[in-house]
Amino acid sequence: MTDADGGRARPAVSLEAAIVARRYYIDDKQKNEIADELGISRFKVARLLDEAKASGIVRISVDMPADIDLPLGEEVARSYGIGRAIVVRAIEAAPDATGSLIGEAGAQYLRGILGADDVLGISWGTSLTALVDAVTDLAPADVVQMVGGMRAGRLEVGGAELVRRLTRTTGGRGFALHAPLLVRSAAMAEELRADPSLSDSTDRFSRLTIALVGIGSWNPPKSSLYGEFTEAERAELVQQGAVADLCTFVFDAEGRALDSPALQRAVGISAAELARVPEVIAVAGGDEKVAAIAAALRSGTVSTLVTDSTTARSLLARADSV
Repeated sequence: MTDADGGRARPAVSLEAAIVARRYYIDDKQKNEIADELGISRFKVARLLDEAKASGIVRISVDMPADIDLPLGEEVARSYGIGRAIVVRAIEAAPDATGSLIGEAGAQYLRGILGADDVLGISWGTSLTALVDAVTDLAPADVVQMVGGMRAGRLEVGGAELVRRLTRTTGGRGFALHAPLLVRSAAMAEELRADPSLSDSTDRFSRLTIALVGIGSWNPPKSSLYGEFTEAERAELVQQGAVADLCTFVFDAEGRALDSPALQRAVGISAAELARVPEVIAVAGGDEKVAAIAAALRSGTVSTLVTDSTTARSLLARADSV
């Protein structure tokens, strides 16, 4: 069928379909509300909405921010088997701005998914600091420090400070983990994890719904955790193939978690607790971290990666290299 000008005519659509579409898409009514108001079944509401889309009176588009490379992100996510990758376009003329861009993209994503009923966990890292600095408004969710603190001077901004900054912005409750990241022995670490003085934080590990994590590199060494171990402990982990760390876990190039007495000295969320978190968001980028990010993605720990386009292309280049 053609119209008077010889073009393809739009399929006829009923007035009822237009009314239903307006109430659903413009007035934000639920299908059952519309059904009750119009005296029709919910199934008919769904059919009329389909009719409205098919006729062309309802046209749905998704406007992605100009600085997000959606196709590249989808390719990275598919290649590594993760839920999604949010890839911000790096500015070649301003490489020093990449960290801030990654932080802003992470803050934007977090803003869209975090609700007041969520419990948000956070570790540490330069990229996470950039994310927290980019946050201007968030739902007032509880925020929990997932790993103990580094020794003085190891980090410019530690996990407890990130918790404080986030909750100052959001108005939610903060739960810092007032313990060192690594203690003298595995027995001491176990005692601390069970200590009532830390229970406000540690009891919430099993309730986390979203976790923000950084990724550390072991070759080249660009990791705060790397510097916490003794030289002998580092040598043992490197001999096992250490490539990356995330929270208090160390992975080889294939994403296998390494086991060592050194890691048993850590105070923080357990692997089982982190595995139960529905959304684990890794925020990381940079040429020196490509191997580490690839290893972390292969571990199955991460559901969402926030990174830059240069790192994303390097990740694709090594996706099948192991």
